[in-house]
Amino acid sequence: YFLIVLSEFQKVESYLNAKGIKYIDIRLEIFDHIVSDIETEMLKENSDFETVFYKVTDKWNIHLNHSYSWFFGIANSAPKIVIKKAKSYFNKWFLTINSIVIVLAFLESKIKFPVSEKSQVYLTNSVIIVNVFCILIFIFLLRINSKKEEKTTYSFILETQKFGIILGGIALVFSGLIEGITTTYSFTLMFVAVTFIYIYFLKKHKEAIKKYKIS
Repeated sequence: YFLIVLSEFQKVESYLNAKGIKYIDIRLEIFDHIVSDIETEMLKENSDFETVFYKVTDKWNIHLNHSYSWFFGIANSAPKIVIKKAKSYFNKWFLTINSIVIVLAFLESKIKFPVSEKSQVYLTNSVIIVNVFCILIFIFLLRINSKKEEKTTYSFILETQKFGIILGGIALVFSGLIEGITTTYSFTLMFVAVTFIYIYFLKKHKEAIKKYKIS
């Protein structure tokens, strides 16, 4: 960068701060794009930084204004560019796992296998153990993630998935733990899937932090 001085770099940084661009995996990229756009416009129009800055940021506001997606719930807002990137990461997991769960839930409701009382007790105990194990893992992962101050697109996804722990409670209730409540194993399958997704994106979050040399 040859046309922009330090104070002007700081103004771009302040703009990104105001827009909530605290996600380290995209902040530098956006910063570079904005500075490049400003320099291009300054050369093209032979204009000063202040004039071009507001023109360029007006264009970027479309991408950086806060938005939300039904994918992550209306309570989870973020800059539009973050939402778009998060959706590209999460889309395949959402579609694949939910499709599998829907199919298995349908089969569970239509197909009933005769099971002996002894086998039913064994099955119920196994499902309860799976749910309790996943709940403990989920709580442990939530604690690990809460200690990381750095933000990435992956941490935004993790934030939207943290209430998956509630699904663990529901799965436990419908696992056969309580008499009189119809056992529904699809809840357990869904909770196992949600736990796996959380593990995956926490791993990606940690890798992103390491990549950008944030300790």
